[in-house]
Amino acid sequence: MLRKLVASGGRVAWYHGSGHDLIAYDAVADDRSKNTELHLVRPDGSERRCLTCDVAAIRKGFVGQPAWHPDGEHLVIQVENRNSDHRFYNHVSWGIDNDLWVVHRDGRSARLLWRTPAKHAALHPHFSPDGRRIIFAERVPTGEKLRGALRRVGPDGENQWAGWRIHVADVDLSREGSVLSNHRTIQPNGQGFYETHGFTPAGRITYSFTPGGRAYVEDSYEAALDGSGVRNLTRSPGTWEEHAQYSPDGRRLAFISSRMDPTLRFPGSRARDLRTELFVQDGDGDALQVTDMNGRGEGRVVVSDFDWDRDGRRIAFQVAWIDGSRHPEIWIAEWR
Repeated sequence: MLRKLVASGGRVAWYHGSGHDLIAYDAVADDRSKNTELHLVRPDGSERRCLTCDVAAIRKGFVGQPAWHPDGEHLVIQVENRNSDHRFYNHVSWGIDNDLWVVHRDGRSARLLWRTPAKHAALHPHFSPDGRRIIFAERVPTGEKLRGALRRVGPDGENQWAGWRIHVADVDLSREGSVLSNHRTIQPNGQGFYETHGFTPAGRITYSFTPGGRAYVEDSYEAALDGSGVRNLTRSPGTWEEHAQYSPDGRRLAFISSRMDPTLRFPGSRARDLRTELFVQDGDGDALQVTDMNGRGEGRVVVSDFDWDRDGRRIAFQVAWIDGSRHPEIWIAEWR
């Protein structure tokens, strides 16, 4: 069963603990600037409220990409910083010139967690199940400039798909001052594009990777925190595979993919032609397509960022129009 939860919403995080069942999401707050804010809502659509609108410490701009801390009281989010040009690559979907903040779920406090150097990126932060680690995808400028007119497109004239790695750190929210320590970076698959998606129930990390700075997302993987034991989860070269996440009990794997459209073959196909849907597989079984948002006749859409509920029976997911003609929506898929 599918139902629309929010008519205007973006990246989502569903709390998995027993304390509450709130869904955090970002949404456009101003159509002219495209600035976003963080919101909370219950799964039935009630008690919707903006969490960051009145938090003075949070700078106005691109704000979002939430992930819950296991205590259910704090969220980590990305916040566009003062180095930003407010371009597409500064949006929370890319994280370039985004800092990481921790905000309390009642909006009473916010704290800078990670200050990103100019033209670097911090993307898709996630806490470990025990709350002792944090991961995020980090981009470091490569110094390699694009040629011709392309130099006006990327950050500081570079290819935004190149220069990525996974940043791992210990975290202790009870500490005064800096709460992060023991920083390290890994590139389990070598050089290329990395995007972090979270932790498995066993404490391994899930992420997507594309080699060589090519402009698509090739496959999703899992690995140990030190980058060892890499396992390809989606195994579908030539298609766009992203956002792989296990259900909280580890029995199911969900991811988004373009594999339902045989006309899309990457890297030859263009990102502006992308269409994706949500897929779920049990164990090592076949992946089943559980959405058909492109079959509604409402334009070319991507099913994108999503999160499981605590029981592994529902998924809240984002639906975005690839041409940007409409605000993204948030839907819920449910299994009995």
